[in-house]
Amino acid sequence: MPEYPEYLAAAVFAAGGVVNALLAPHRFSTAVLFCLAVTSAGLGVAGRSAAAHPTIATVLAVAALLLALALGLLLLADGVLLVRRYGPQAALLATGAAGCAVLAVLGLDAVFHAVGGEAFGALVVAVNAAAGYLTLLFLVFAGYVFVLGRSTPLPETTHVVVLGAGLKGDRPGPLLIRRLERALAIEAARAPDAPRVVFVVSGGQGDDEVRSEADAMADYLRGRGVPADRIVREDRSVNTGQNLRFSAALVDGTTPGHRATVVTSGFHVYRTTLLARRVGVPVHVVGAPTSPAYWLAATLREFAAILWLDRLPLVGLSLLLAVPVATAVLEH
Repeated sequence: MPEYPEYLAAAVFAAGGVVNALLAPHRFSTAVLFCLAVTSAGLGVAGRSAAAHPTIATVLAVAALLLALALGLLLLADGVLLVRRYGPQAALLATGAAGCAVLAVLGLDAVFHAVGGEAFGALVVAVNAAAGYLTLLFLVFAGYVFVLGRSTPLPETTHVVVLGAGLKGDRPGPLLIRRLERALAIEAARAPDAPRVVFVVSGGQGDDEVRSEADAMADYLRGRGVPADRIVREDRSVNTGQNLRFSAALVDGTTPGHRATVVTSGFHVYRTTLLARRVGVPVHVVGAPTSPAYWLAATLREFAAILWLDRLPLVGLSLLLAVPVATAVLEH
């Protein structure tokens, strides 16, 4: 068995990340592997520098503590602010819960420093490894979201597909209005002599909605001067995968050789792109701006959705937790 299993694990994860980056550079699994490598190496460095360089270890521990404390308080404050503004929605409550979870990990660390104990120490190491990995992965994901949310539309776009979002009464809500305005901006930026785009508005009627999102979007676009013959309604979908499949079927049936640009919110671009690849729909996805107060909660929700959709990050977490277990076995 190797003397330093954390560093061996880090090397294996890093090698996997390099291979994955060369073969599939746009997949989130590349970020997962590199985050596993960094977290594994961090476990090794932290464990060995604490005894050899106690002062440096203390400074790094305090810095990590302050960063984690700031993140936990930010998530909690953002969750409280959004719940007070929009009501107790699940995604907003989850933001506050995530902040509480970060603070709970810090509390567990404080209890360990006060109480000690070998078995308790192993639990603390495992919890910190999991928390550090997920935090690092979330920060990388947030970077993905930030960059991809600013992508530009294809210049030869023939169709602009607008994905639905919640209505406010019988009209588009603020999030959906931003998507519609982004779609209109795509056409406004085209050359005057370029062919006009066709708008595909995609969204069915939710259980709590008085009409379909497609109908509400079509009315909004007509109110902004778009002729009815350049608006195609897709009013059956209830999720993003159906948005993409049903819209593609409508466009394919009428316009062979089309080039479609999908408009959604910036925080939703990555998952929409991932779903489009999975269902085999060749589209380019661009993002509409999001309120800064809502961005963090929305990105956290998308992160949870990616964890559930991809499953690889959770598999990586299981592999990471095996590192401190292997270390404890070797040391005894």
